This record gives sequence, C-alpha cells and structure tokens, in this order.
Amino acid sequence: MYEFAEELTPLQVLDRLGRGESILVQVTVREGLDRFAIAKLMSSEGLGTEKEWLELTADSTLVEDIAPEAASLEGYLFPDTYRFSPGTAPRVIVEEMVKNFRRQFGEELAYIRTGLSVHETVTLASIVETEAQLQSERPLIASVYRNRLEKRMLLQADPTVIYAMKLAGTWSGNIRKDDLRMSSPYNTYARPGLPPGPIANAGLASLRAAANPASSEMLYFVSKNDGSHVFSRNLDEHNRNVAQWQKRYFRNAEGQR
Repeated sequence: MYEFAEELTPLQVLDRLGRGESILVQVTVREGLDRFAIAKLMSSEGLGTEKEWLELTADSTLVEDIAPEAASLEGYLFPDTYRFSPGTAPRVIVEEMVKNFRRQFGEELAYIRTGLSVHETVTLASIVETEAQLQSERPLIASVYRNRLEKRMLLQADPTVIYAMKLAGTWSGNIRKDDLRMSSPYNTYARPGLPPGPIANAGLASLRAAANPASSEMLYFVSKNDGSHVFSRNLDEHNRNVAQWQKRYFRNAEGQR
C-alpha cells in the first residue's frame, strides 16, 4: 500500500515506488502480554484474526529444538515494536517474533545458572515480568521464586492464577479466595513447582533476571502500592510488611471515600 502526503510529480512518484517506500503497520507488543492479548492486538491492527493467532501460537513447533516441553509459543513471542506491510500473514509475524526471541536471548541461553531448563527459565521470567514494575527489582523477585523452588515451597504467584482463569474462561478482573483453590496446573497456590509453561511474554530484563537471579535469602515480597515491593526472609517479617503496606493502605483508602 502506498500513500503520499504531499503533491508529487509523476517522476517523484515513480522514484518513491522504485525505492519501495510503502506504508507499514507498526505494532508495539509490550512486555507481559500473553498470547491471548497479542491475538487481540494483532487482530485490531488488521494483521489476521484472533482465531488465526490463537491457532498459530498454540503450536510449539518453532521452539521444539530449545524447549521440547513447550505446549505453545507462550513466552517465546518477544515483546518489541514490529513493522509489517498491511496484509502480512500472521504466520510470518509469529515466525518473526520467535526469531526475535532467539536473537535477543539466544546467545544467553547457554549461561543460565539456575539449574533450570530453557523452558523453565522462560516460565520463571514470565512470572517475574508480571510481578515486577521496577527494573531494579527483577533479579530480586526472581531470587524469591528460585529460593522458594529450592525449599519446595508453593510459589503462590497471583499472575499464575489469573492465567489459569483465562484458560478456564473465568477471568473477570478479580481474584477471589475460592480462585486460589481452583484445580489447574497453573495455580501455584495449589500446585508445587513452576507452572507447566509461561504465563506471558517476558522482556529481556526479566529473562536475564530469571537466568541469573540475585543472590538472596528472600522468600516473600509485598507491594508498597507505588510500583515497588518490600522483601522479607521469613513469614513473621512478611506478615508485618503486609500489615504495614497492604492492610493499612486499603484501610486508609477506605477511610478517604
């Protein structure tokens, strides 16, 4: 597709056509989107239908050499700004996103020092991505989950429950206590270890944090409601932090209504 904003002579038009100056569709896939959200995004930009995207990203063939355990391409659709010609086939875009994952993180796959597989590392990175807002906290959040895995503690990561609810078609924007007991391999409140696969597509910072987490003794963290978190080594510390940063915050917010 071609469009010229200013009036051009026939020779100028031919020159631009000869140089292939076409309009490209630009799409920014931000860190932390899951494949369902990406399907909606691409569909809204006219780059295929949601159905096509969901079918294509449900096939893990493109990563079977590095992640044979993967059941889909969740986690391997690298967040970035992409530019494609209108009408580009979704399959071409999916292939480019996976190639981008390999370009960005591929050389670092050999240096994962956690003892996790590539797929497990990408899965951990997806949890870090959905929990962290500050760049500086990603390695420490990764260390919390790595420490919990080593101690065989439940990960108890809310974003994994949200993903389980999305798969079940029950996500409405809120998690309730009953949801924490739902039967799903993605529910890390009920199932030990990592979920069977990523719950989102992590950016490079979270992938690196999962591959090389900080060295710490931290086992818990709680939001300070400003994008940052406070970390603790044991449950007593954590409960005090919850009382200070969560219960008091919501009590004050309630009182201001």
